[in-house]
Amino acid sequence: MAQANDMLPTETQILVVGAGPSGLTAAISLICNGIKPADLTIVDCLEKGGNTSRAIAIHAATLEDLDAYDCASRLVDLGIKGSSWTISNRSSTIFQTSFKYNAPYTKFPFVLILEQTATEHVLEERLKELGVQVKRPWRVVGMKDGEGGKGMDVSFESGETMRAKYVIGADGARSAVRQLAGINFTDPDGKSIDDSVDDHVAQMVIADVCLSLPEKQASELATGSGVNITISGGGMFLLIPLGKPAVSELLYNSSEPVYRVGFNIPRALGQPPSTPSLEYIQSNLDMQAPLELCSDPKINPNPVKITKVLWSTRYRTRSALADVFFKRVHGGIVFLVGDAAHIHSPAGGQGMNLGLRDAAGLGPILAEHIRVTEKIHATTTIDGQAEFVADTTALETYAASRRERGLNNIQLTKRLMRIVGFVMKPHLFNWPLWLLSFFSHVRMIKSVLVYRLGGFSNR
Repeated sequence: MAQANDMLPTETQILVVGAGPSGLTAAISLICNGIKPADLTIVDCLEKGGNTSRAIAIHAATLEDLDAYDCASRLVDLGIKGSSWTISNRSSTIFQTSFKYNAPYTKFPFVLILEQTATEHVLEERLKELGVQVKRPWRVVGMKDGEGGKGMDVSFESGETMRAKYVIGADGARSAVRQLAGINFTDPDGKSIDDSVDDHVAQMVIADVCLSLPEKQASELATGSGVNITISGGGMFLLIPLGKPAVSELLYNSSEPVYRVGFNIPRALGQPPSTPSLEYIQSNLDMQAPLELCSDPKINPNPVKITKVLWSTRYRTRSALADVFFKRVHGGIVFLVGDAAHIHSPAGGQGMNLGLRDAAGLGPILAEHIRVTEKIHATTTIDGQAEFVADTTALETYAASRRERGLNNIQLTKRLMRIVGFVMKPHLFNWPLWLLSFFSHVRMIKSVLVYRLGGFSNR
């Protein structure tokens, strides 16, 4: 049952559906660009915000955009400034590059490691400061023409209806807004969404765990090591320290250091458990992680064990793109941002980042469109119905540019996943790893890579 302050108005100018990072950022950017708080409503279908870490990397280009709305410094205060991106085999580093190469382009020359829940907490607090509170729990189930063709009537699972002129779909990969608007969501290469990524890396397990690391080793990981990827014949293993004690307490009520681990499960081995156990994760860690993290004393003289599994899940790496991000629907306008508009494998950690940048840039474009529209009051009559006909060229151009960036990101992440899958396969003399080792000595390759990882080539 919604509380009194969560009750819906009968009418709003802008309805943001979804209060994840993209939806919150869209609302913040609109208010900061002159939309009155009373003219914007943001809803989410959950009672509370997310309670798992999920996306964990915020890149420099994203922080630059969020800085304009007084959000970046608050996020940086909570997170870890990851300085490097490292690829290793199980015994040694093969390739490493530093985000400090991005220093000429940004005041954020690092990758910020911060759990998505903490990111959402910061963004929601900022939105409250601006005079808007997320209304929960409200699930959108329908959209139809508003009376007289002015705006659209959005209906909710509980039976309420709200009139809105603009609906921003920020409600994730299974977006109700996208589906109700009749917008297709497909893999751009024509494959089925579930088959859009190579079988070897199509299934992943991720977990947030505590480890019995020696104090020195834990300290080294916590002081800016960044993203660590281990590639071997056993598969791909990811290790990232997850922030400061205050964040661990916010997320898990724990003062112990928390680490994100992840690894692939080839389809040939069957589907991993929906909530992988400590024993399952430990077994795969022993097969795929750096040897210094192994729990077998025969392999590692200083065995490291998982002491707690705070959260674990499996997921499929998939790619899909909405046919359009902008559409006139039921007398109003729908705009898609974030996972409602594009999904792709987590390679490079750009999923949430691209959504945040979609949303941050939408504010000034949509706010200006509304200001111009209110000045000219442009309407006409077609077949006896009043239709909203203000010039939407700027919105359509922005939507097309964001779709192009979504497509670029899907293509990039698919290439990265193909490369990872190729390197994991057996090769004579392990020549792909030797090639990566050679590249680690080429400054230009390293600087170009972190420039792309930082989001600057696809803002």
